[in-house]
Amino acid sequence: MLTIGITGHRPNRLKRPLRDLSKDVRNVLRLLAASSSDSKAGALAHLKLISALAEGTDVLVARDALALGYHLAAIIPFARKDYEATFSDPGSVKKFRALWKAASERTKLRGKSKHAEIAYVAVGMLTVARSDILLAIWDGAPAQGRGGTPEIVAAAVHERMPVVWIHAAKTQAPRLIWSNVPTDQASTDLALLAGHAKPLSKTAIKEIVGACRAFTTAK
Repeated sequence: MLTIGITGHRPNRLKRPLRDLSKDVRNVLRLLAASSSDSKAGALAHLKLISALAEGTDVLVARDALALGYHLAAIIPFARKDYEATFSDPGSVKKFRALWKAASERTKLRGKSKHAEIAYVAVGMLTVARSDILLAIWDGAPAQGRGGTPEIVAAAVHERMPVVWIHAAKTQAPRLIWSNVPTDQASTDLALLAGHAKPLSKTAIKEIVGACRAFTTAK
């Protein structure tokens, strides 16, 4: 099973049209599927997306992944009722409920909404711990609080996890942050992470999928 974790911004930090982001997301997910197995059917049977289903990119990527045949594993930081209260409108709550129902795995952490930042950190770190590759929809800017996308990206890089970066604010081809980043600086120098990102090619996708396979086999 190849597991992709998603971290990304909520709507207030998404400057690109959702349609454009979705196009990039689907292209990346298709490339991962094609590289993970010799047959399309075999690939889809062994691909999973982990998502916190937060409003914005979490929901967008989860919907795209399901449409492409991925399994969905949902992790939320605290009780559903409290989590739904963080959404901006009834339509967003409806999307969340549909995805929660569609998930083949559901995990509710024991966080408290009054300590939301701590709970969001826990969700992000668990996503990194359970994933082989992190898909990040990030605007390249510093965090605006604990548990946000920049912190989760830095945590993944520190663990030497491949990070596929789709820019949330400007149009650019998806990029890869991986083996050439000094992990001792990853948690403090976000500009360094962005500066070390390289274009995401089919060859790079095959390389990171192969590395994930080798690591899984070795465990």
